[in-house]
Amino acid sequence: MAATAETIVTATCEEVDTPVTEKDDPIQLCMFMEPMTAAESIKRTARYAKNPAAYLQNILGDQTFQDRKSMLSLADEVNRDFYGTGTYRQHFEQHIARLMGKKHGLFFLTGVQAQLAAIKIHCDVRGRQRAAWHISSHLQEAEERAYEELYRLDRILLGSDPETLPKVEEITAVLHLSENERPSAILLELPNRVLGCKTYTYADLEQISLACRQANVALHMDGARLWEIEPYYQRTAGKTFSDLAALFDTVYVSFYKGLGGATGAMLVSNDQSLMNEAKVWQRRAGGNAFSLGYEVIDCERGYNQTIGEFQGRWEKMSEIVEGIKAATAEYKASDGRPIVGFIAEEPRCCQVLTVFHGFSADALVAARDAVEKKTNVRVFERLRPKQSLDEKMKAEREAAVGGGEVAGSKGEGAAAVPEGREGGKEHFMEWMIMAVTQKIETRVFIEAYVALCEELLRET
Repeated sequence: MAATAETIVTATCEEVDTPVTEKDDPIQLCMFMEPMTAAESIKRTARYAKNPAAYLQNILGDQTFQDRKSMLSLADEVNRDFYGTGTYRQHFEQHIARLMGKKHGLFFLTGVQAQLAAIKIHCDVRGRQRAAWHISSHLQEAEERAYEELYRLDRILLGSDPETLPKVEEITAVLHLSENERPSAILLELPNRVLGCKTYTYADLEQISLACRQANVALHMDGARLWEIEPYYQRTAGKTFSDLAALFDTVYVSFYKGLGGATGAMLVSNDQSLMNEAKVWQRRAGGNAFSLGYEVIDCERGYNQTIGEFQGRWEKMSEIVEGIKAATAEYKASDGRPIVGFIAEEPRCCQVLTVFHGFSADALVAARDAVEKKTNVRVFERLRPKQSLDEKMKAEREAAVGGGEVAGSKGEGAAAVPEGREGGKEHFMEWMIMAVTQKIETRVFIEAYVALCEELLRET
């Protein structure tokens, strides 16, 4: 029986040229977490906490450590926080705030708490319990309507197309609503994960920011992947973290995604009263824990160890995508369309969506397993149906009414993936380049995708 799309196998990927043996773990091309046990992860954090500078010099090398030192958060002492206090935690909060060009930072256990606190406060200040975001926003599709159920907020959906970023003119149209109808805050996600990490130009962001200020509407950034997208703005506009953050009233960043730290987030702002109120909402939401010492330490480790890496990871992803597109262009589905595609077609950062067209989830998984058996390379893990966001939300509503779960939402395997578009023959996977996969030669990715296409066509 074939393995399901949800089977997770880890690999070191350190020596891709090592001859394959039966004992070798497969090389995974798609992963979001380092192949590390819980015990190994805790030991790593303990090594870092003992002497952060020495740990970083060992991991990065002395030259890289010196080159990046101005960006690193290095406190005089590592100590535990208690109910949000503690010099070490406060040093980290201030460091990230300064990096973003802001005066104040507040560590949160989750991004859900951080973002909803910011949006709620913006709404309270302006007296309208209404915010606006795109239908793909995490607040809309992944938080069980917490904005409504817990924070009593209404929302306006931005844009006319669920699968494209809201246009500048669509956002300004919302800002031109009457004062009673317009939102108190607008949330933009930079970059937009669901849309393949597409993002706005810096010039577009300037227009949106100015329009929000003229309309007395707060602008909040969902910067869960801001670390990943900053090189794009550096290259296209010469802009840094602080330039981007200056356009927003509040910014949220995450530490456990691309940075690889333990769970944790940060909210930054120039407004002291807003940050004081954020602490109140943090406590109301149960986020002011007795101590978050482990989380803070490991989030700082992840930040210090990874900041400065994303330009290289973006370049690696671009090279891989370009190579795969060229090598698989001749492999077509029965309707003449390419089997493999990418969103965005040209990566904006080190994370993209790969779209497989013309084959069922069962066929894709069977081909993946056949390629792995022959080459010891595993192309993907989890497949998702290429549904429109409207189709996805309809499926979720129907599941909620029926008291069940959305098929495929818990990783049940290929056979459980909902049909989606093209009669169930269009699926995608989300993946990124991280430290482990960056070490894999580009040719390994290309050859594996070619082998997958050949295996799919062999069965038709």
